[in-house]
Amino acid sequence: MTKKKPAAGPGAPALAPEIRPGQSVELLKELHILTREGKLNQDSRRKLKQVYHLFQFIEKILQELQTSKVGEGGLTLADHGAGKSYLGFIIYDLYFKALKTGHIYGIETRAELVQKSRELAARLGFERMSFLNLSVADATQSEELPARIDVVTALHACDTATDDAIAFGLQ
Repeated sequence: MTKKKPAAGPGAPALAPEIRPGQSVELLKELHILTREGKLNQDSRRKLKQVYHLFQFIEKILQELQTSKVGEGGLTLADHGAGKSYLGFIIYDLYFKALKTGHIYGIETRAELVQKSRELAARLGFERMSFLNLSVADATQSEELPARIDVVTALHACDTATDDAIAFGLQ
């Protein structure tokens, strides 16, 4: 028998057991991973499981790098082919938010998704997230990004975007 997590307040429904401790329910609702009632449908459950699985690997790398970045302004992460920025938002929410340093850059070619991500970050107070309307290839020469990026991600990058993200990371 699986225990349900305690509800957020009196009369509130219990959250899905897949939700990680400390995860912003508001963020998951904004990303349409959770319904207004805090429920997961099968598609959302699969996406959340996939992002959490990847986060487990990224979190270990971030922790290792964080020890060497103390006093340097924090870690930087570039999420290429960000799309709706599920991965970037969840990494920020579960890791960067508590640090009070560091920055995540979402790189995406679709202007409407960049704008929606900017608006969501502003609504949630995720001040150390930026979203740039660039291709992965253009990002390698963009002055909107810092000279050094510590971690590069590319979840579901299409066509040559995966190769471009690898080239970006190597550069």
